[in-house]
Amino acid sequence: MDVLDRPSVPDPSTVSYKQLAIRYGAIWGGVGVLTSLVAYLTNTDPAMPTTGAIKWVYSLVGFAVAIWAVVTVIRIDRDQQLGGFISLGRCVGIGSLTGLVAGAISAVWLFLYLGVINTGFMDQMKEAIAAQYEAQGMSEEQIEMATSMAGAFMSPTFMAISQLAGGVIAGLIIGLIAGLFMKRDAMGAR
Repeated sequence: MDVLDRPSVPDPSTVSYKQLAIRYGAIWGGVGVLTSLVAYLTNTDPAMPTTGAIKWVYSLVGFAVAIWAVVTVIRIDRDQQLGGFISLGRCVGIGSLTGLVAGAISAVWLFLYLGVINTGFMDQMKEAIAAQYEAQGMSEEQIEMATSMAGAFMSPTFMAISQLAGGVIAGLIIGLIAGLFMKRDAMGAR
């Protein structure tokens, strides 16, 4: 009779969450692409240092979509695939994979954006940074030295790698925090 009293819980190692993470990571990355495109078309690119308060709006939208995507994947995996139980480690793994997918989409979009859509972006960025340094009272030599050092971090390859790593780290952190609240151990449920 003991077996009938316990719910049937699948073994998490036999249930894959990859398709869910790919689907919701693609949504997260796709929304990032759309907001980037809107920012370009409205001349409010948050990457530019001169955009001001609109930068916060884009950041809030990005964080909200990231949190929604990871929490949704965890909830679907826990409730629909694992019988209502999920471990903290699995939540972190789900978040990391979802962030990896979103970061990969963002990295590919970055190459397309810089290479085809907004080819003058890097020059605009360097000019905006130089203008900020000039407003701070830096000399021409100091500005040239600072912009040349910043140039190494503004290469498309470095920025794409940063997008990829940033997606994984964001997904990991969101998965960890969400997992602390959403985890349910299946102790004795087997």
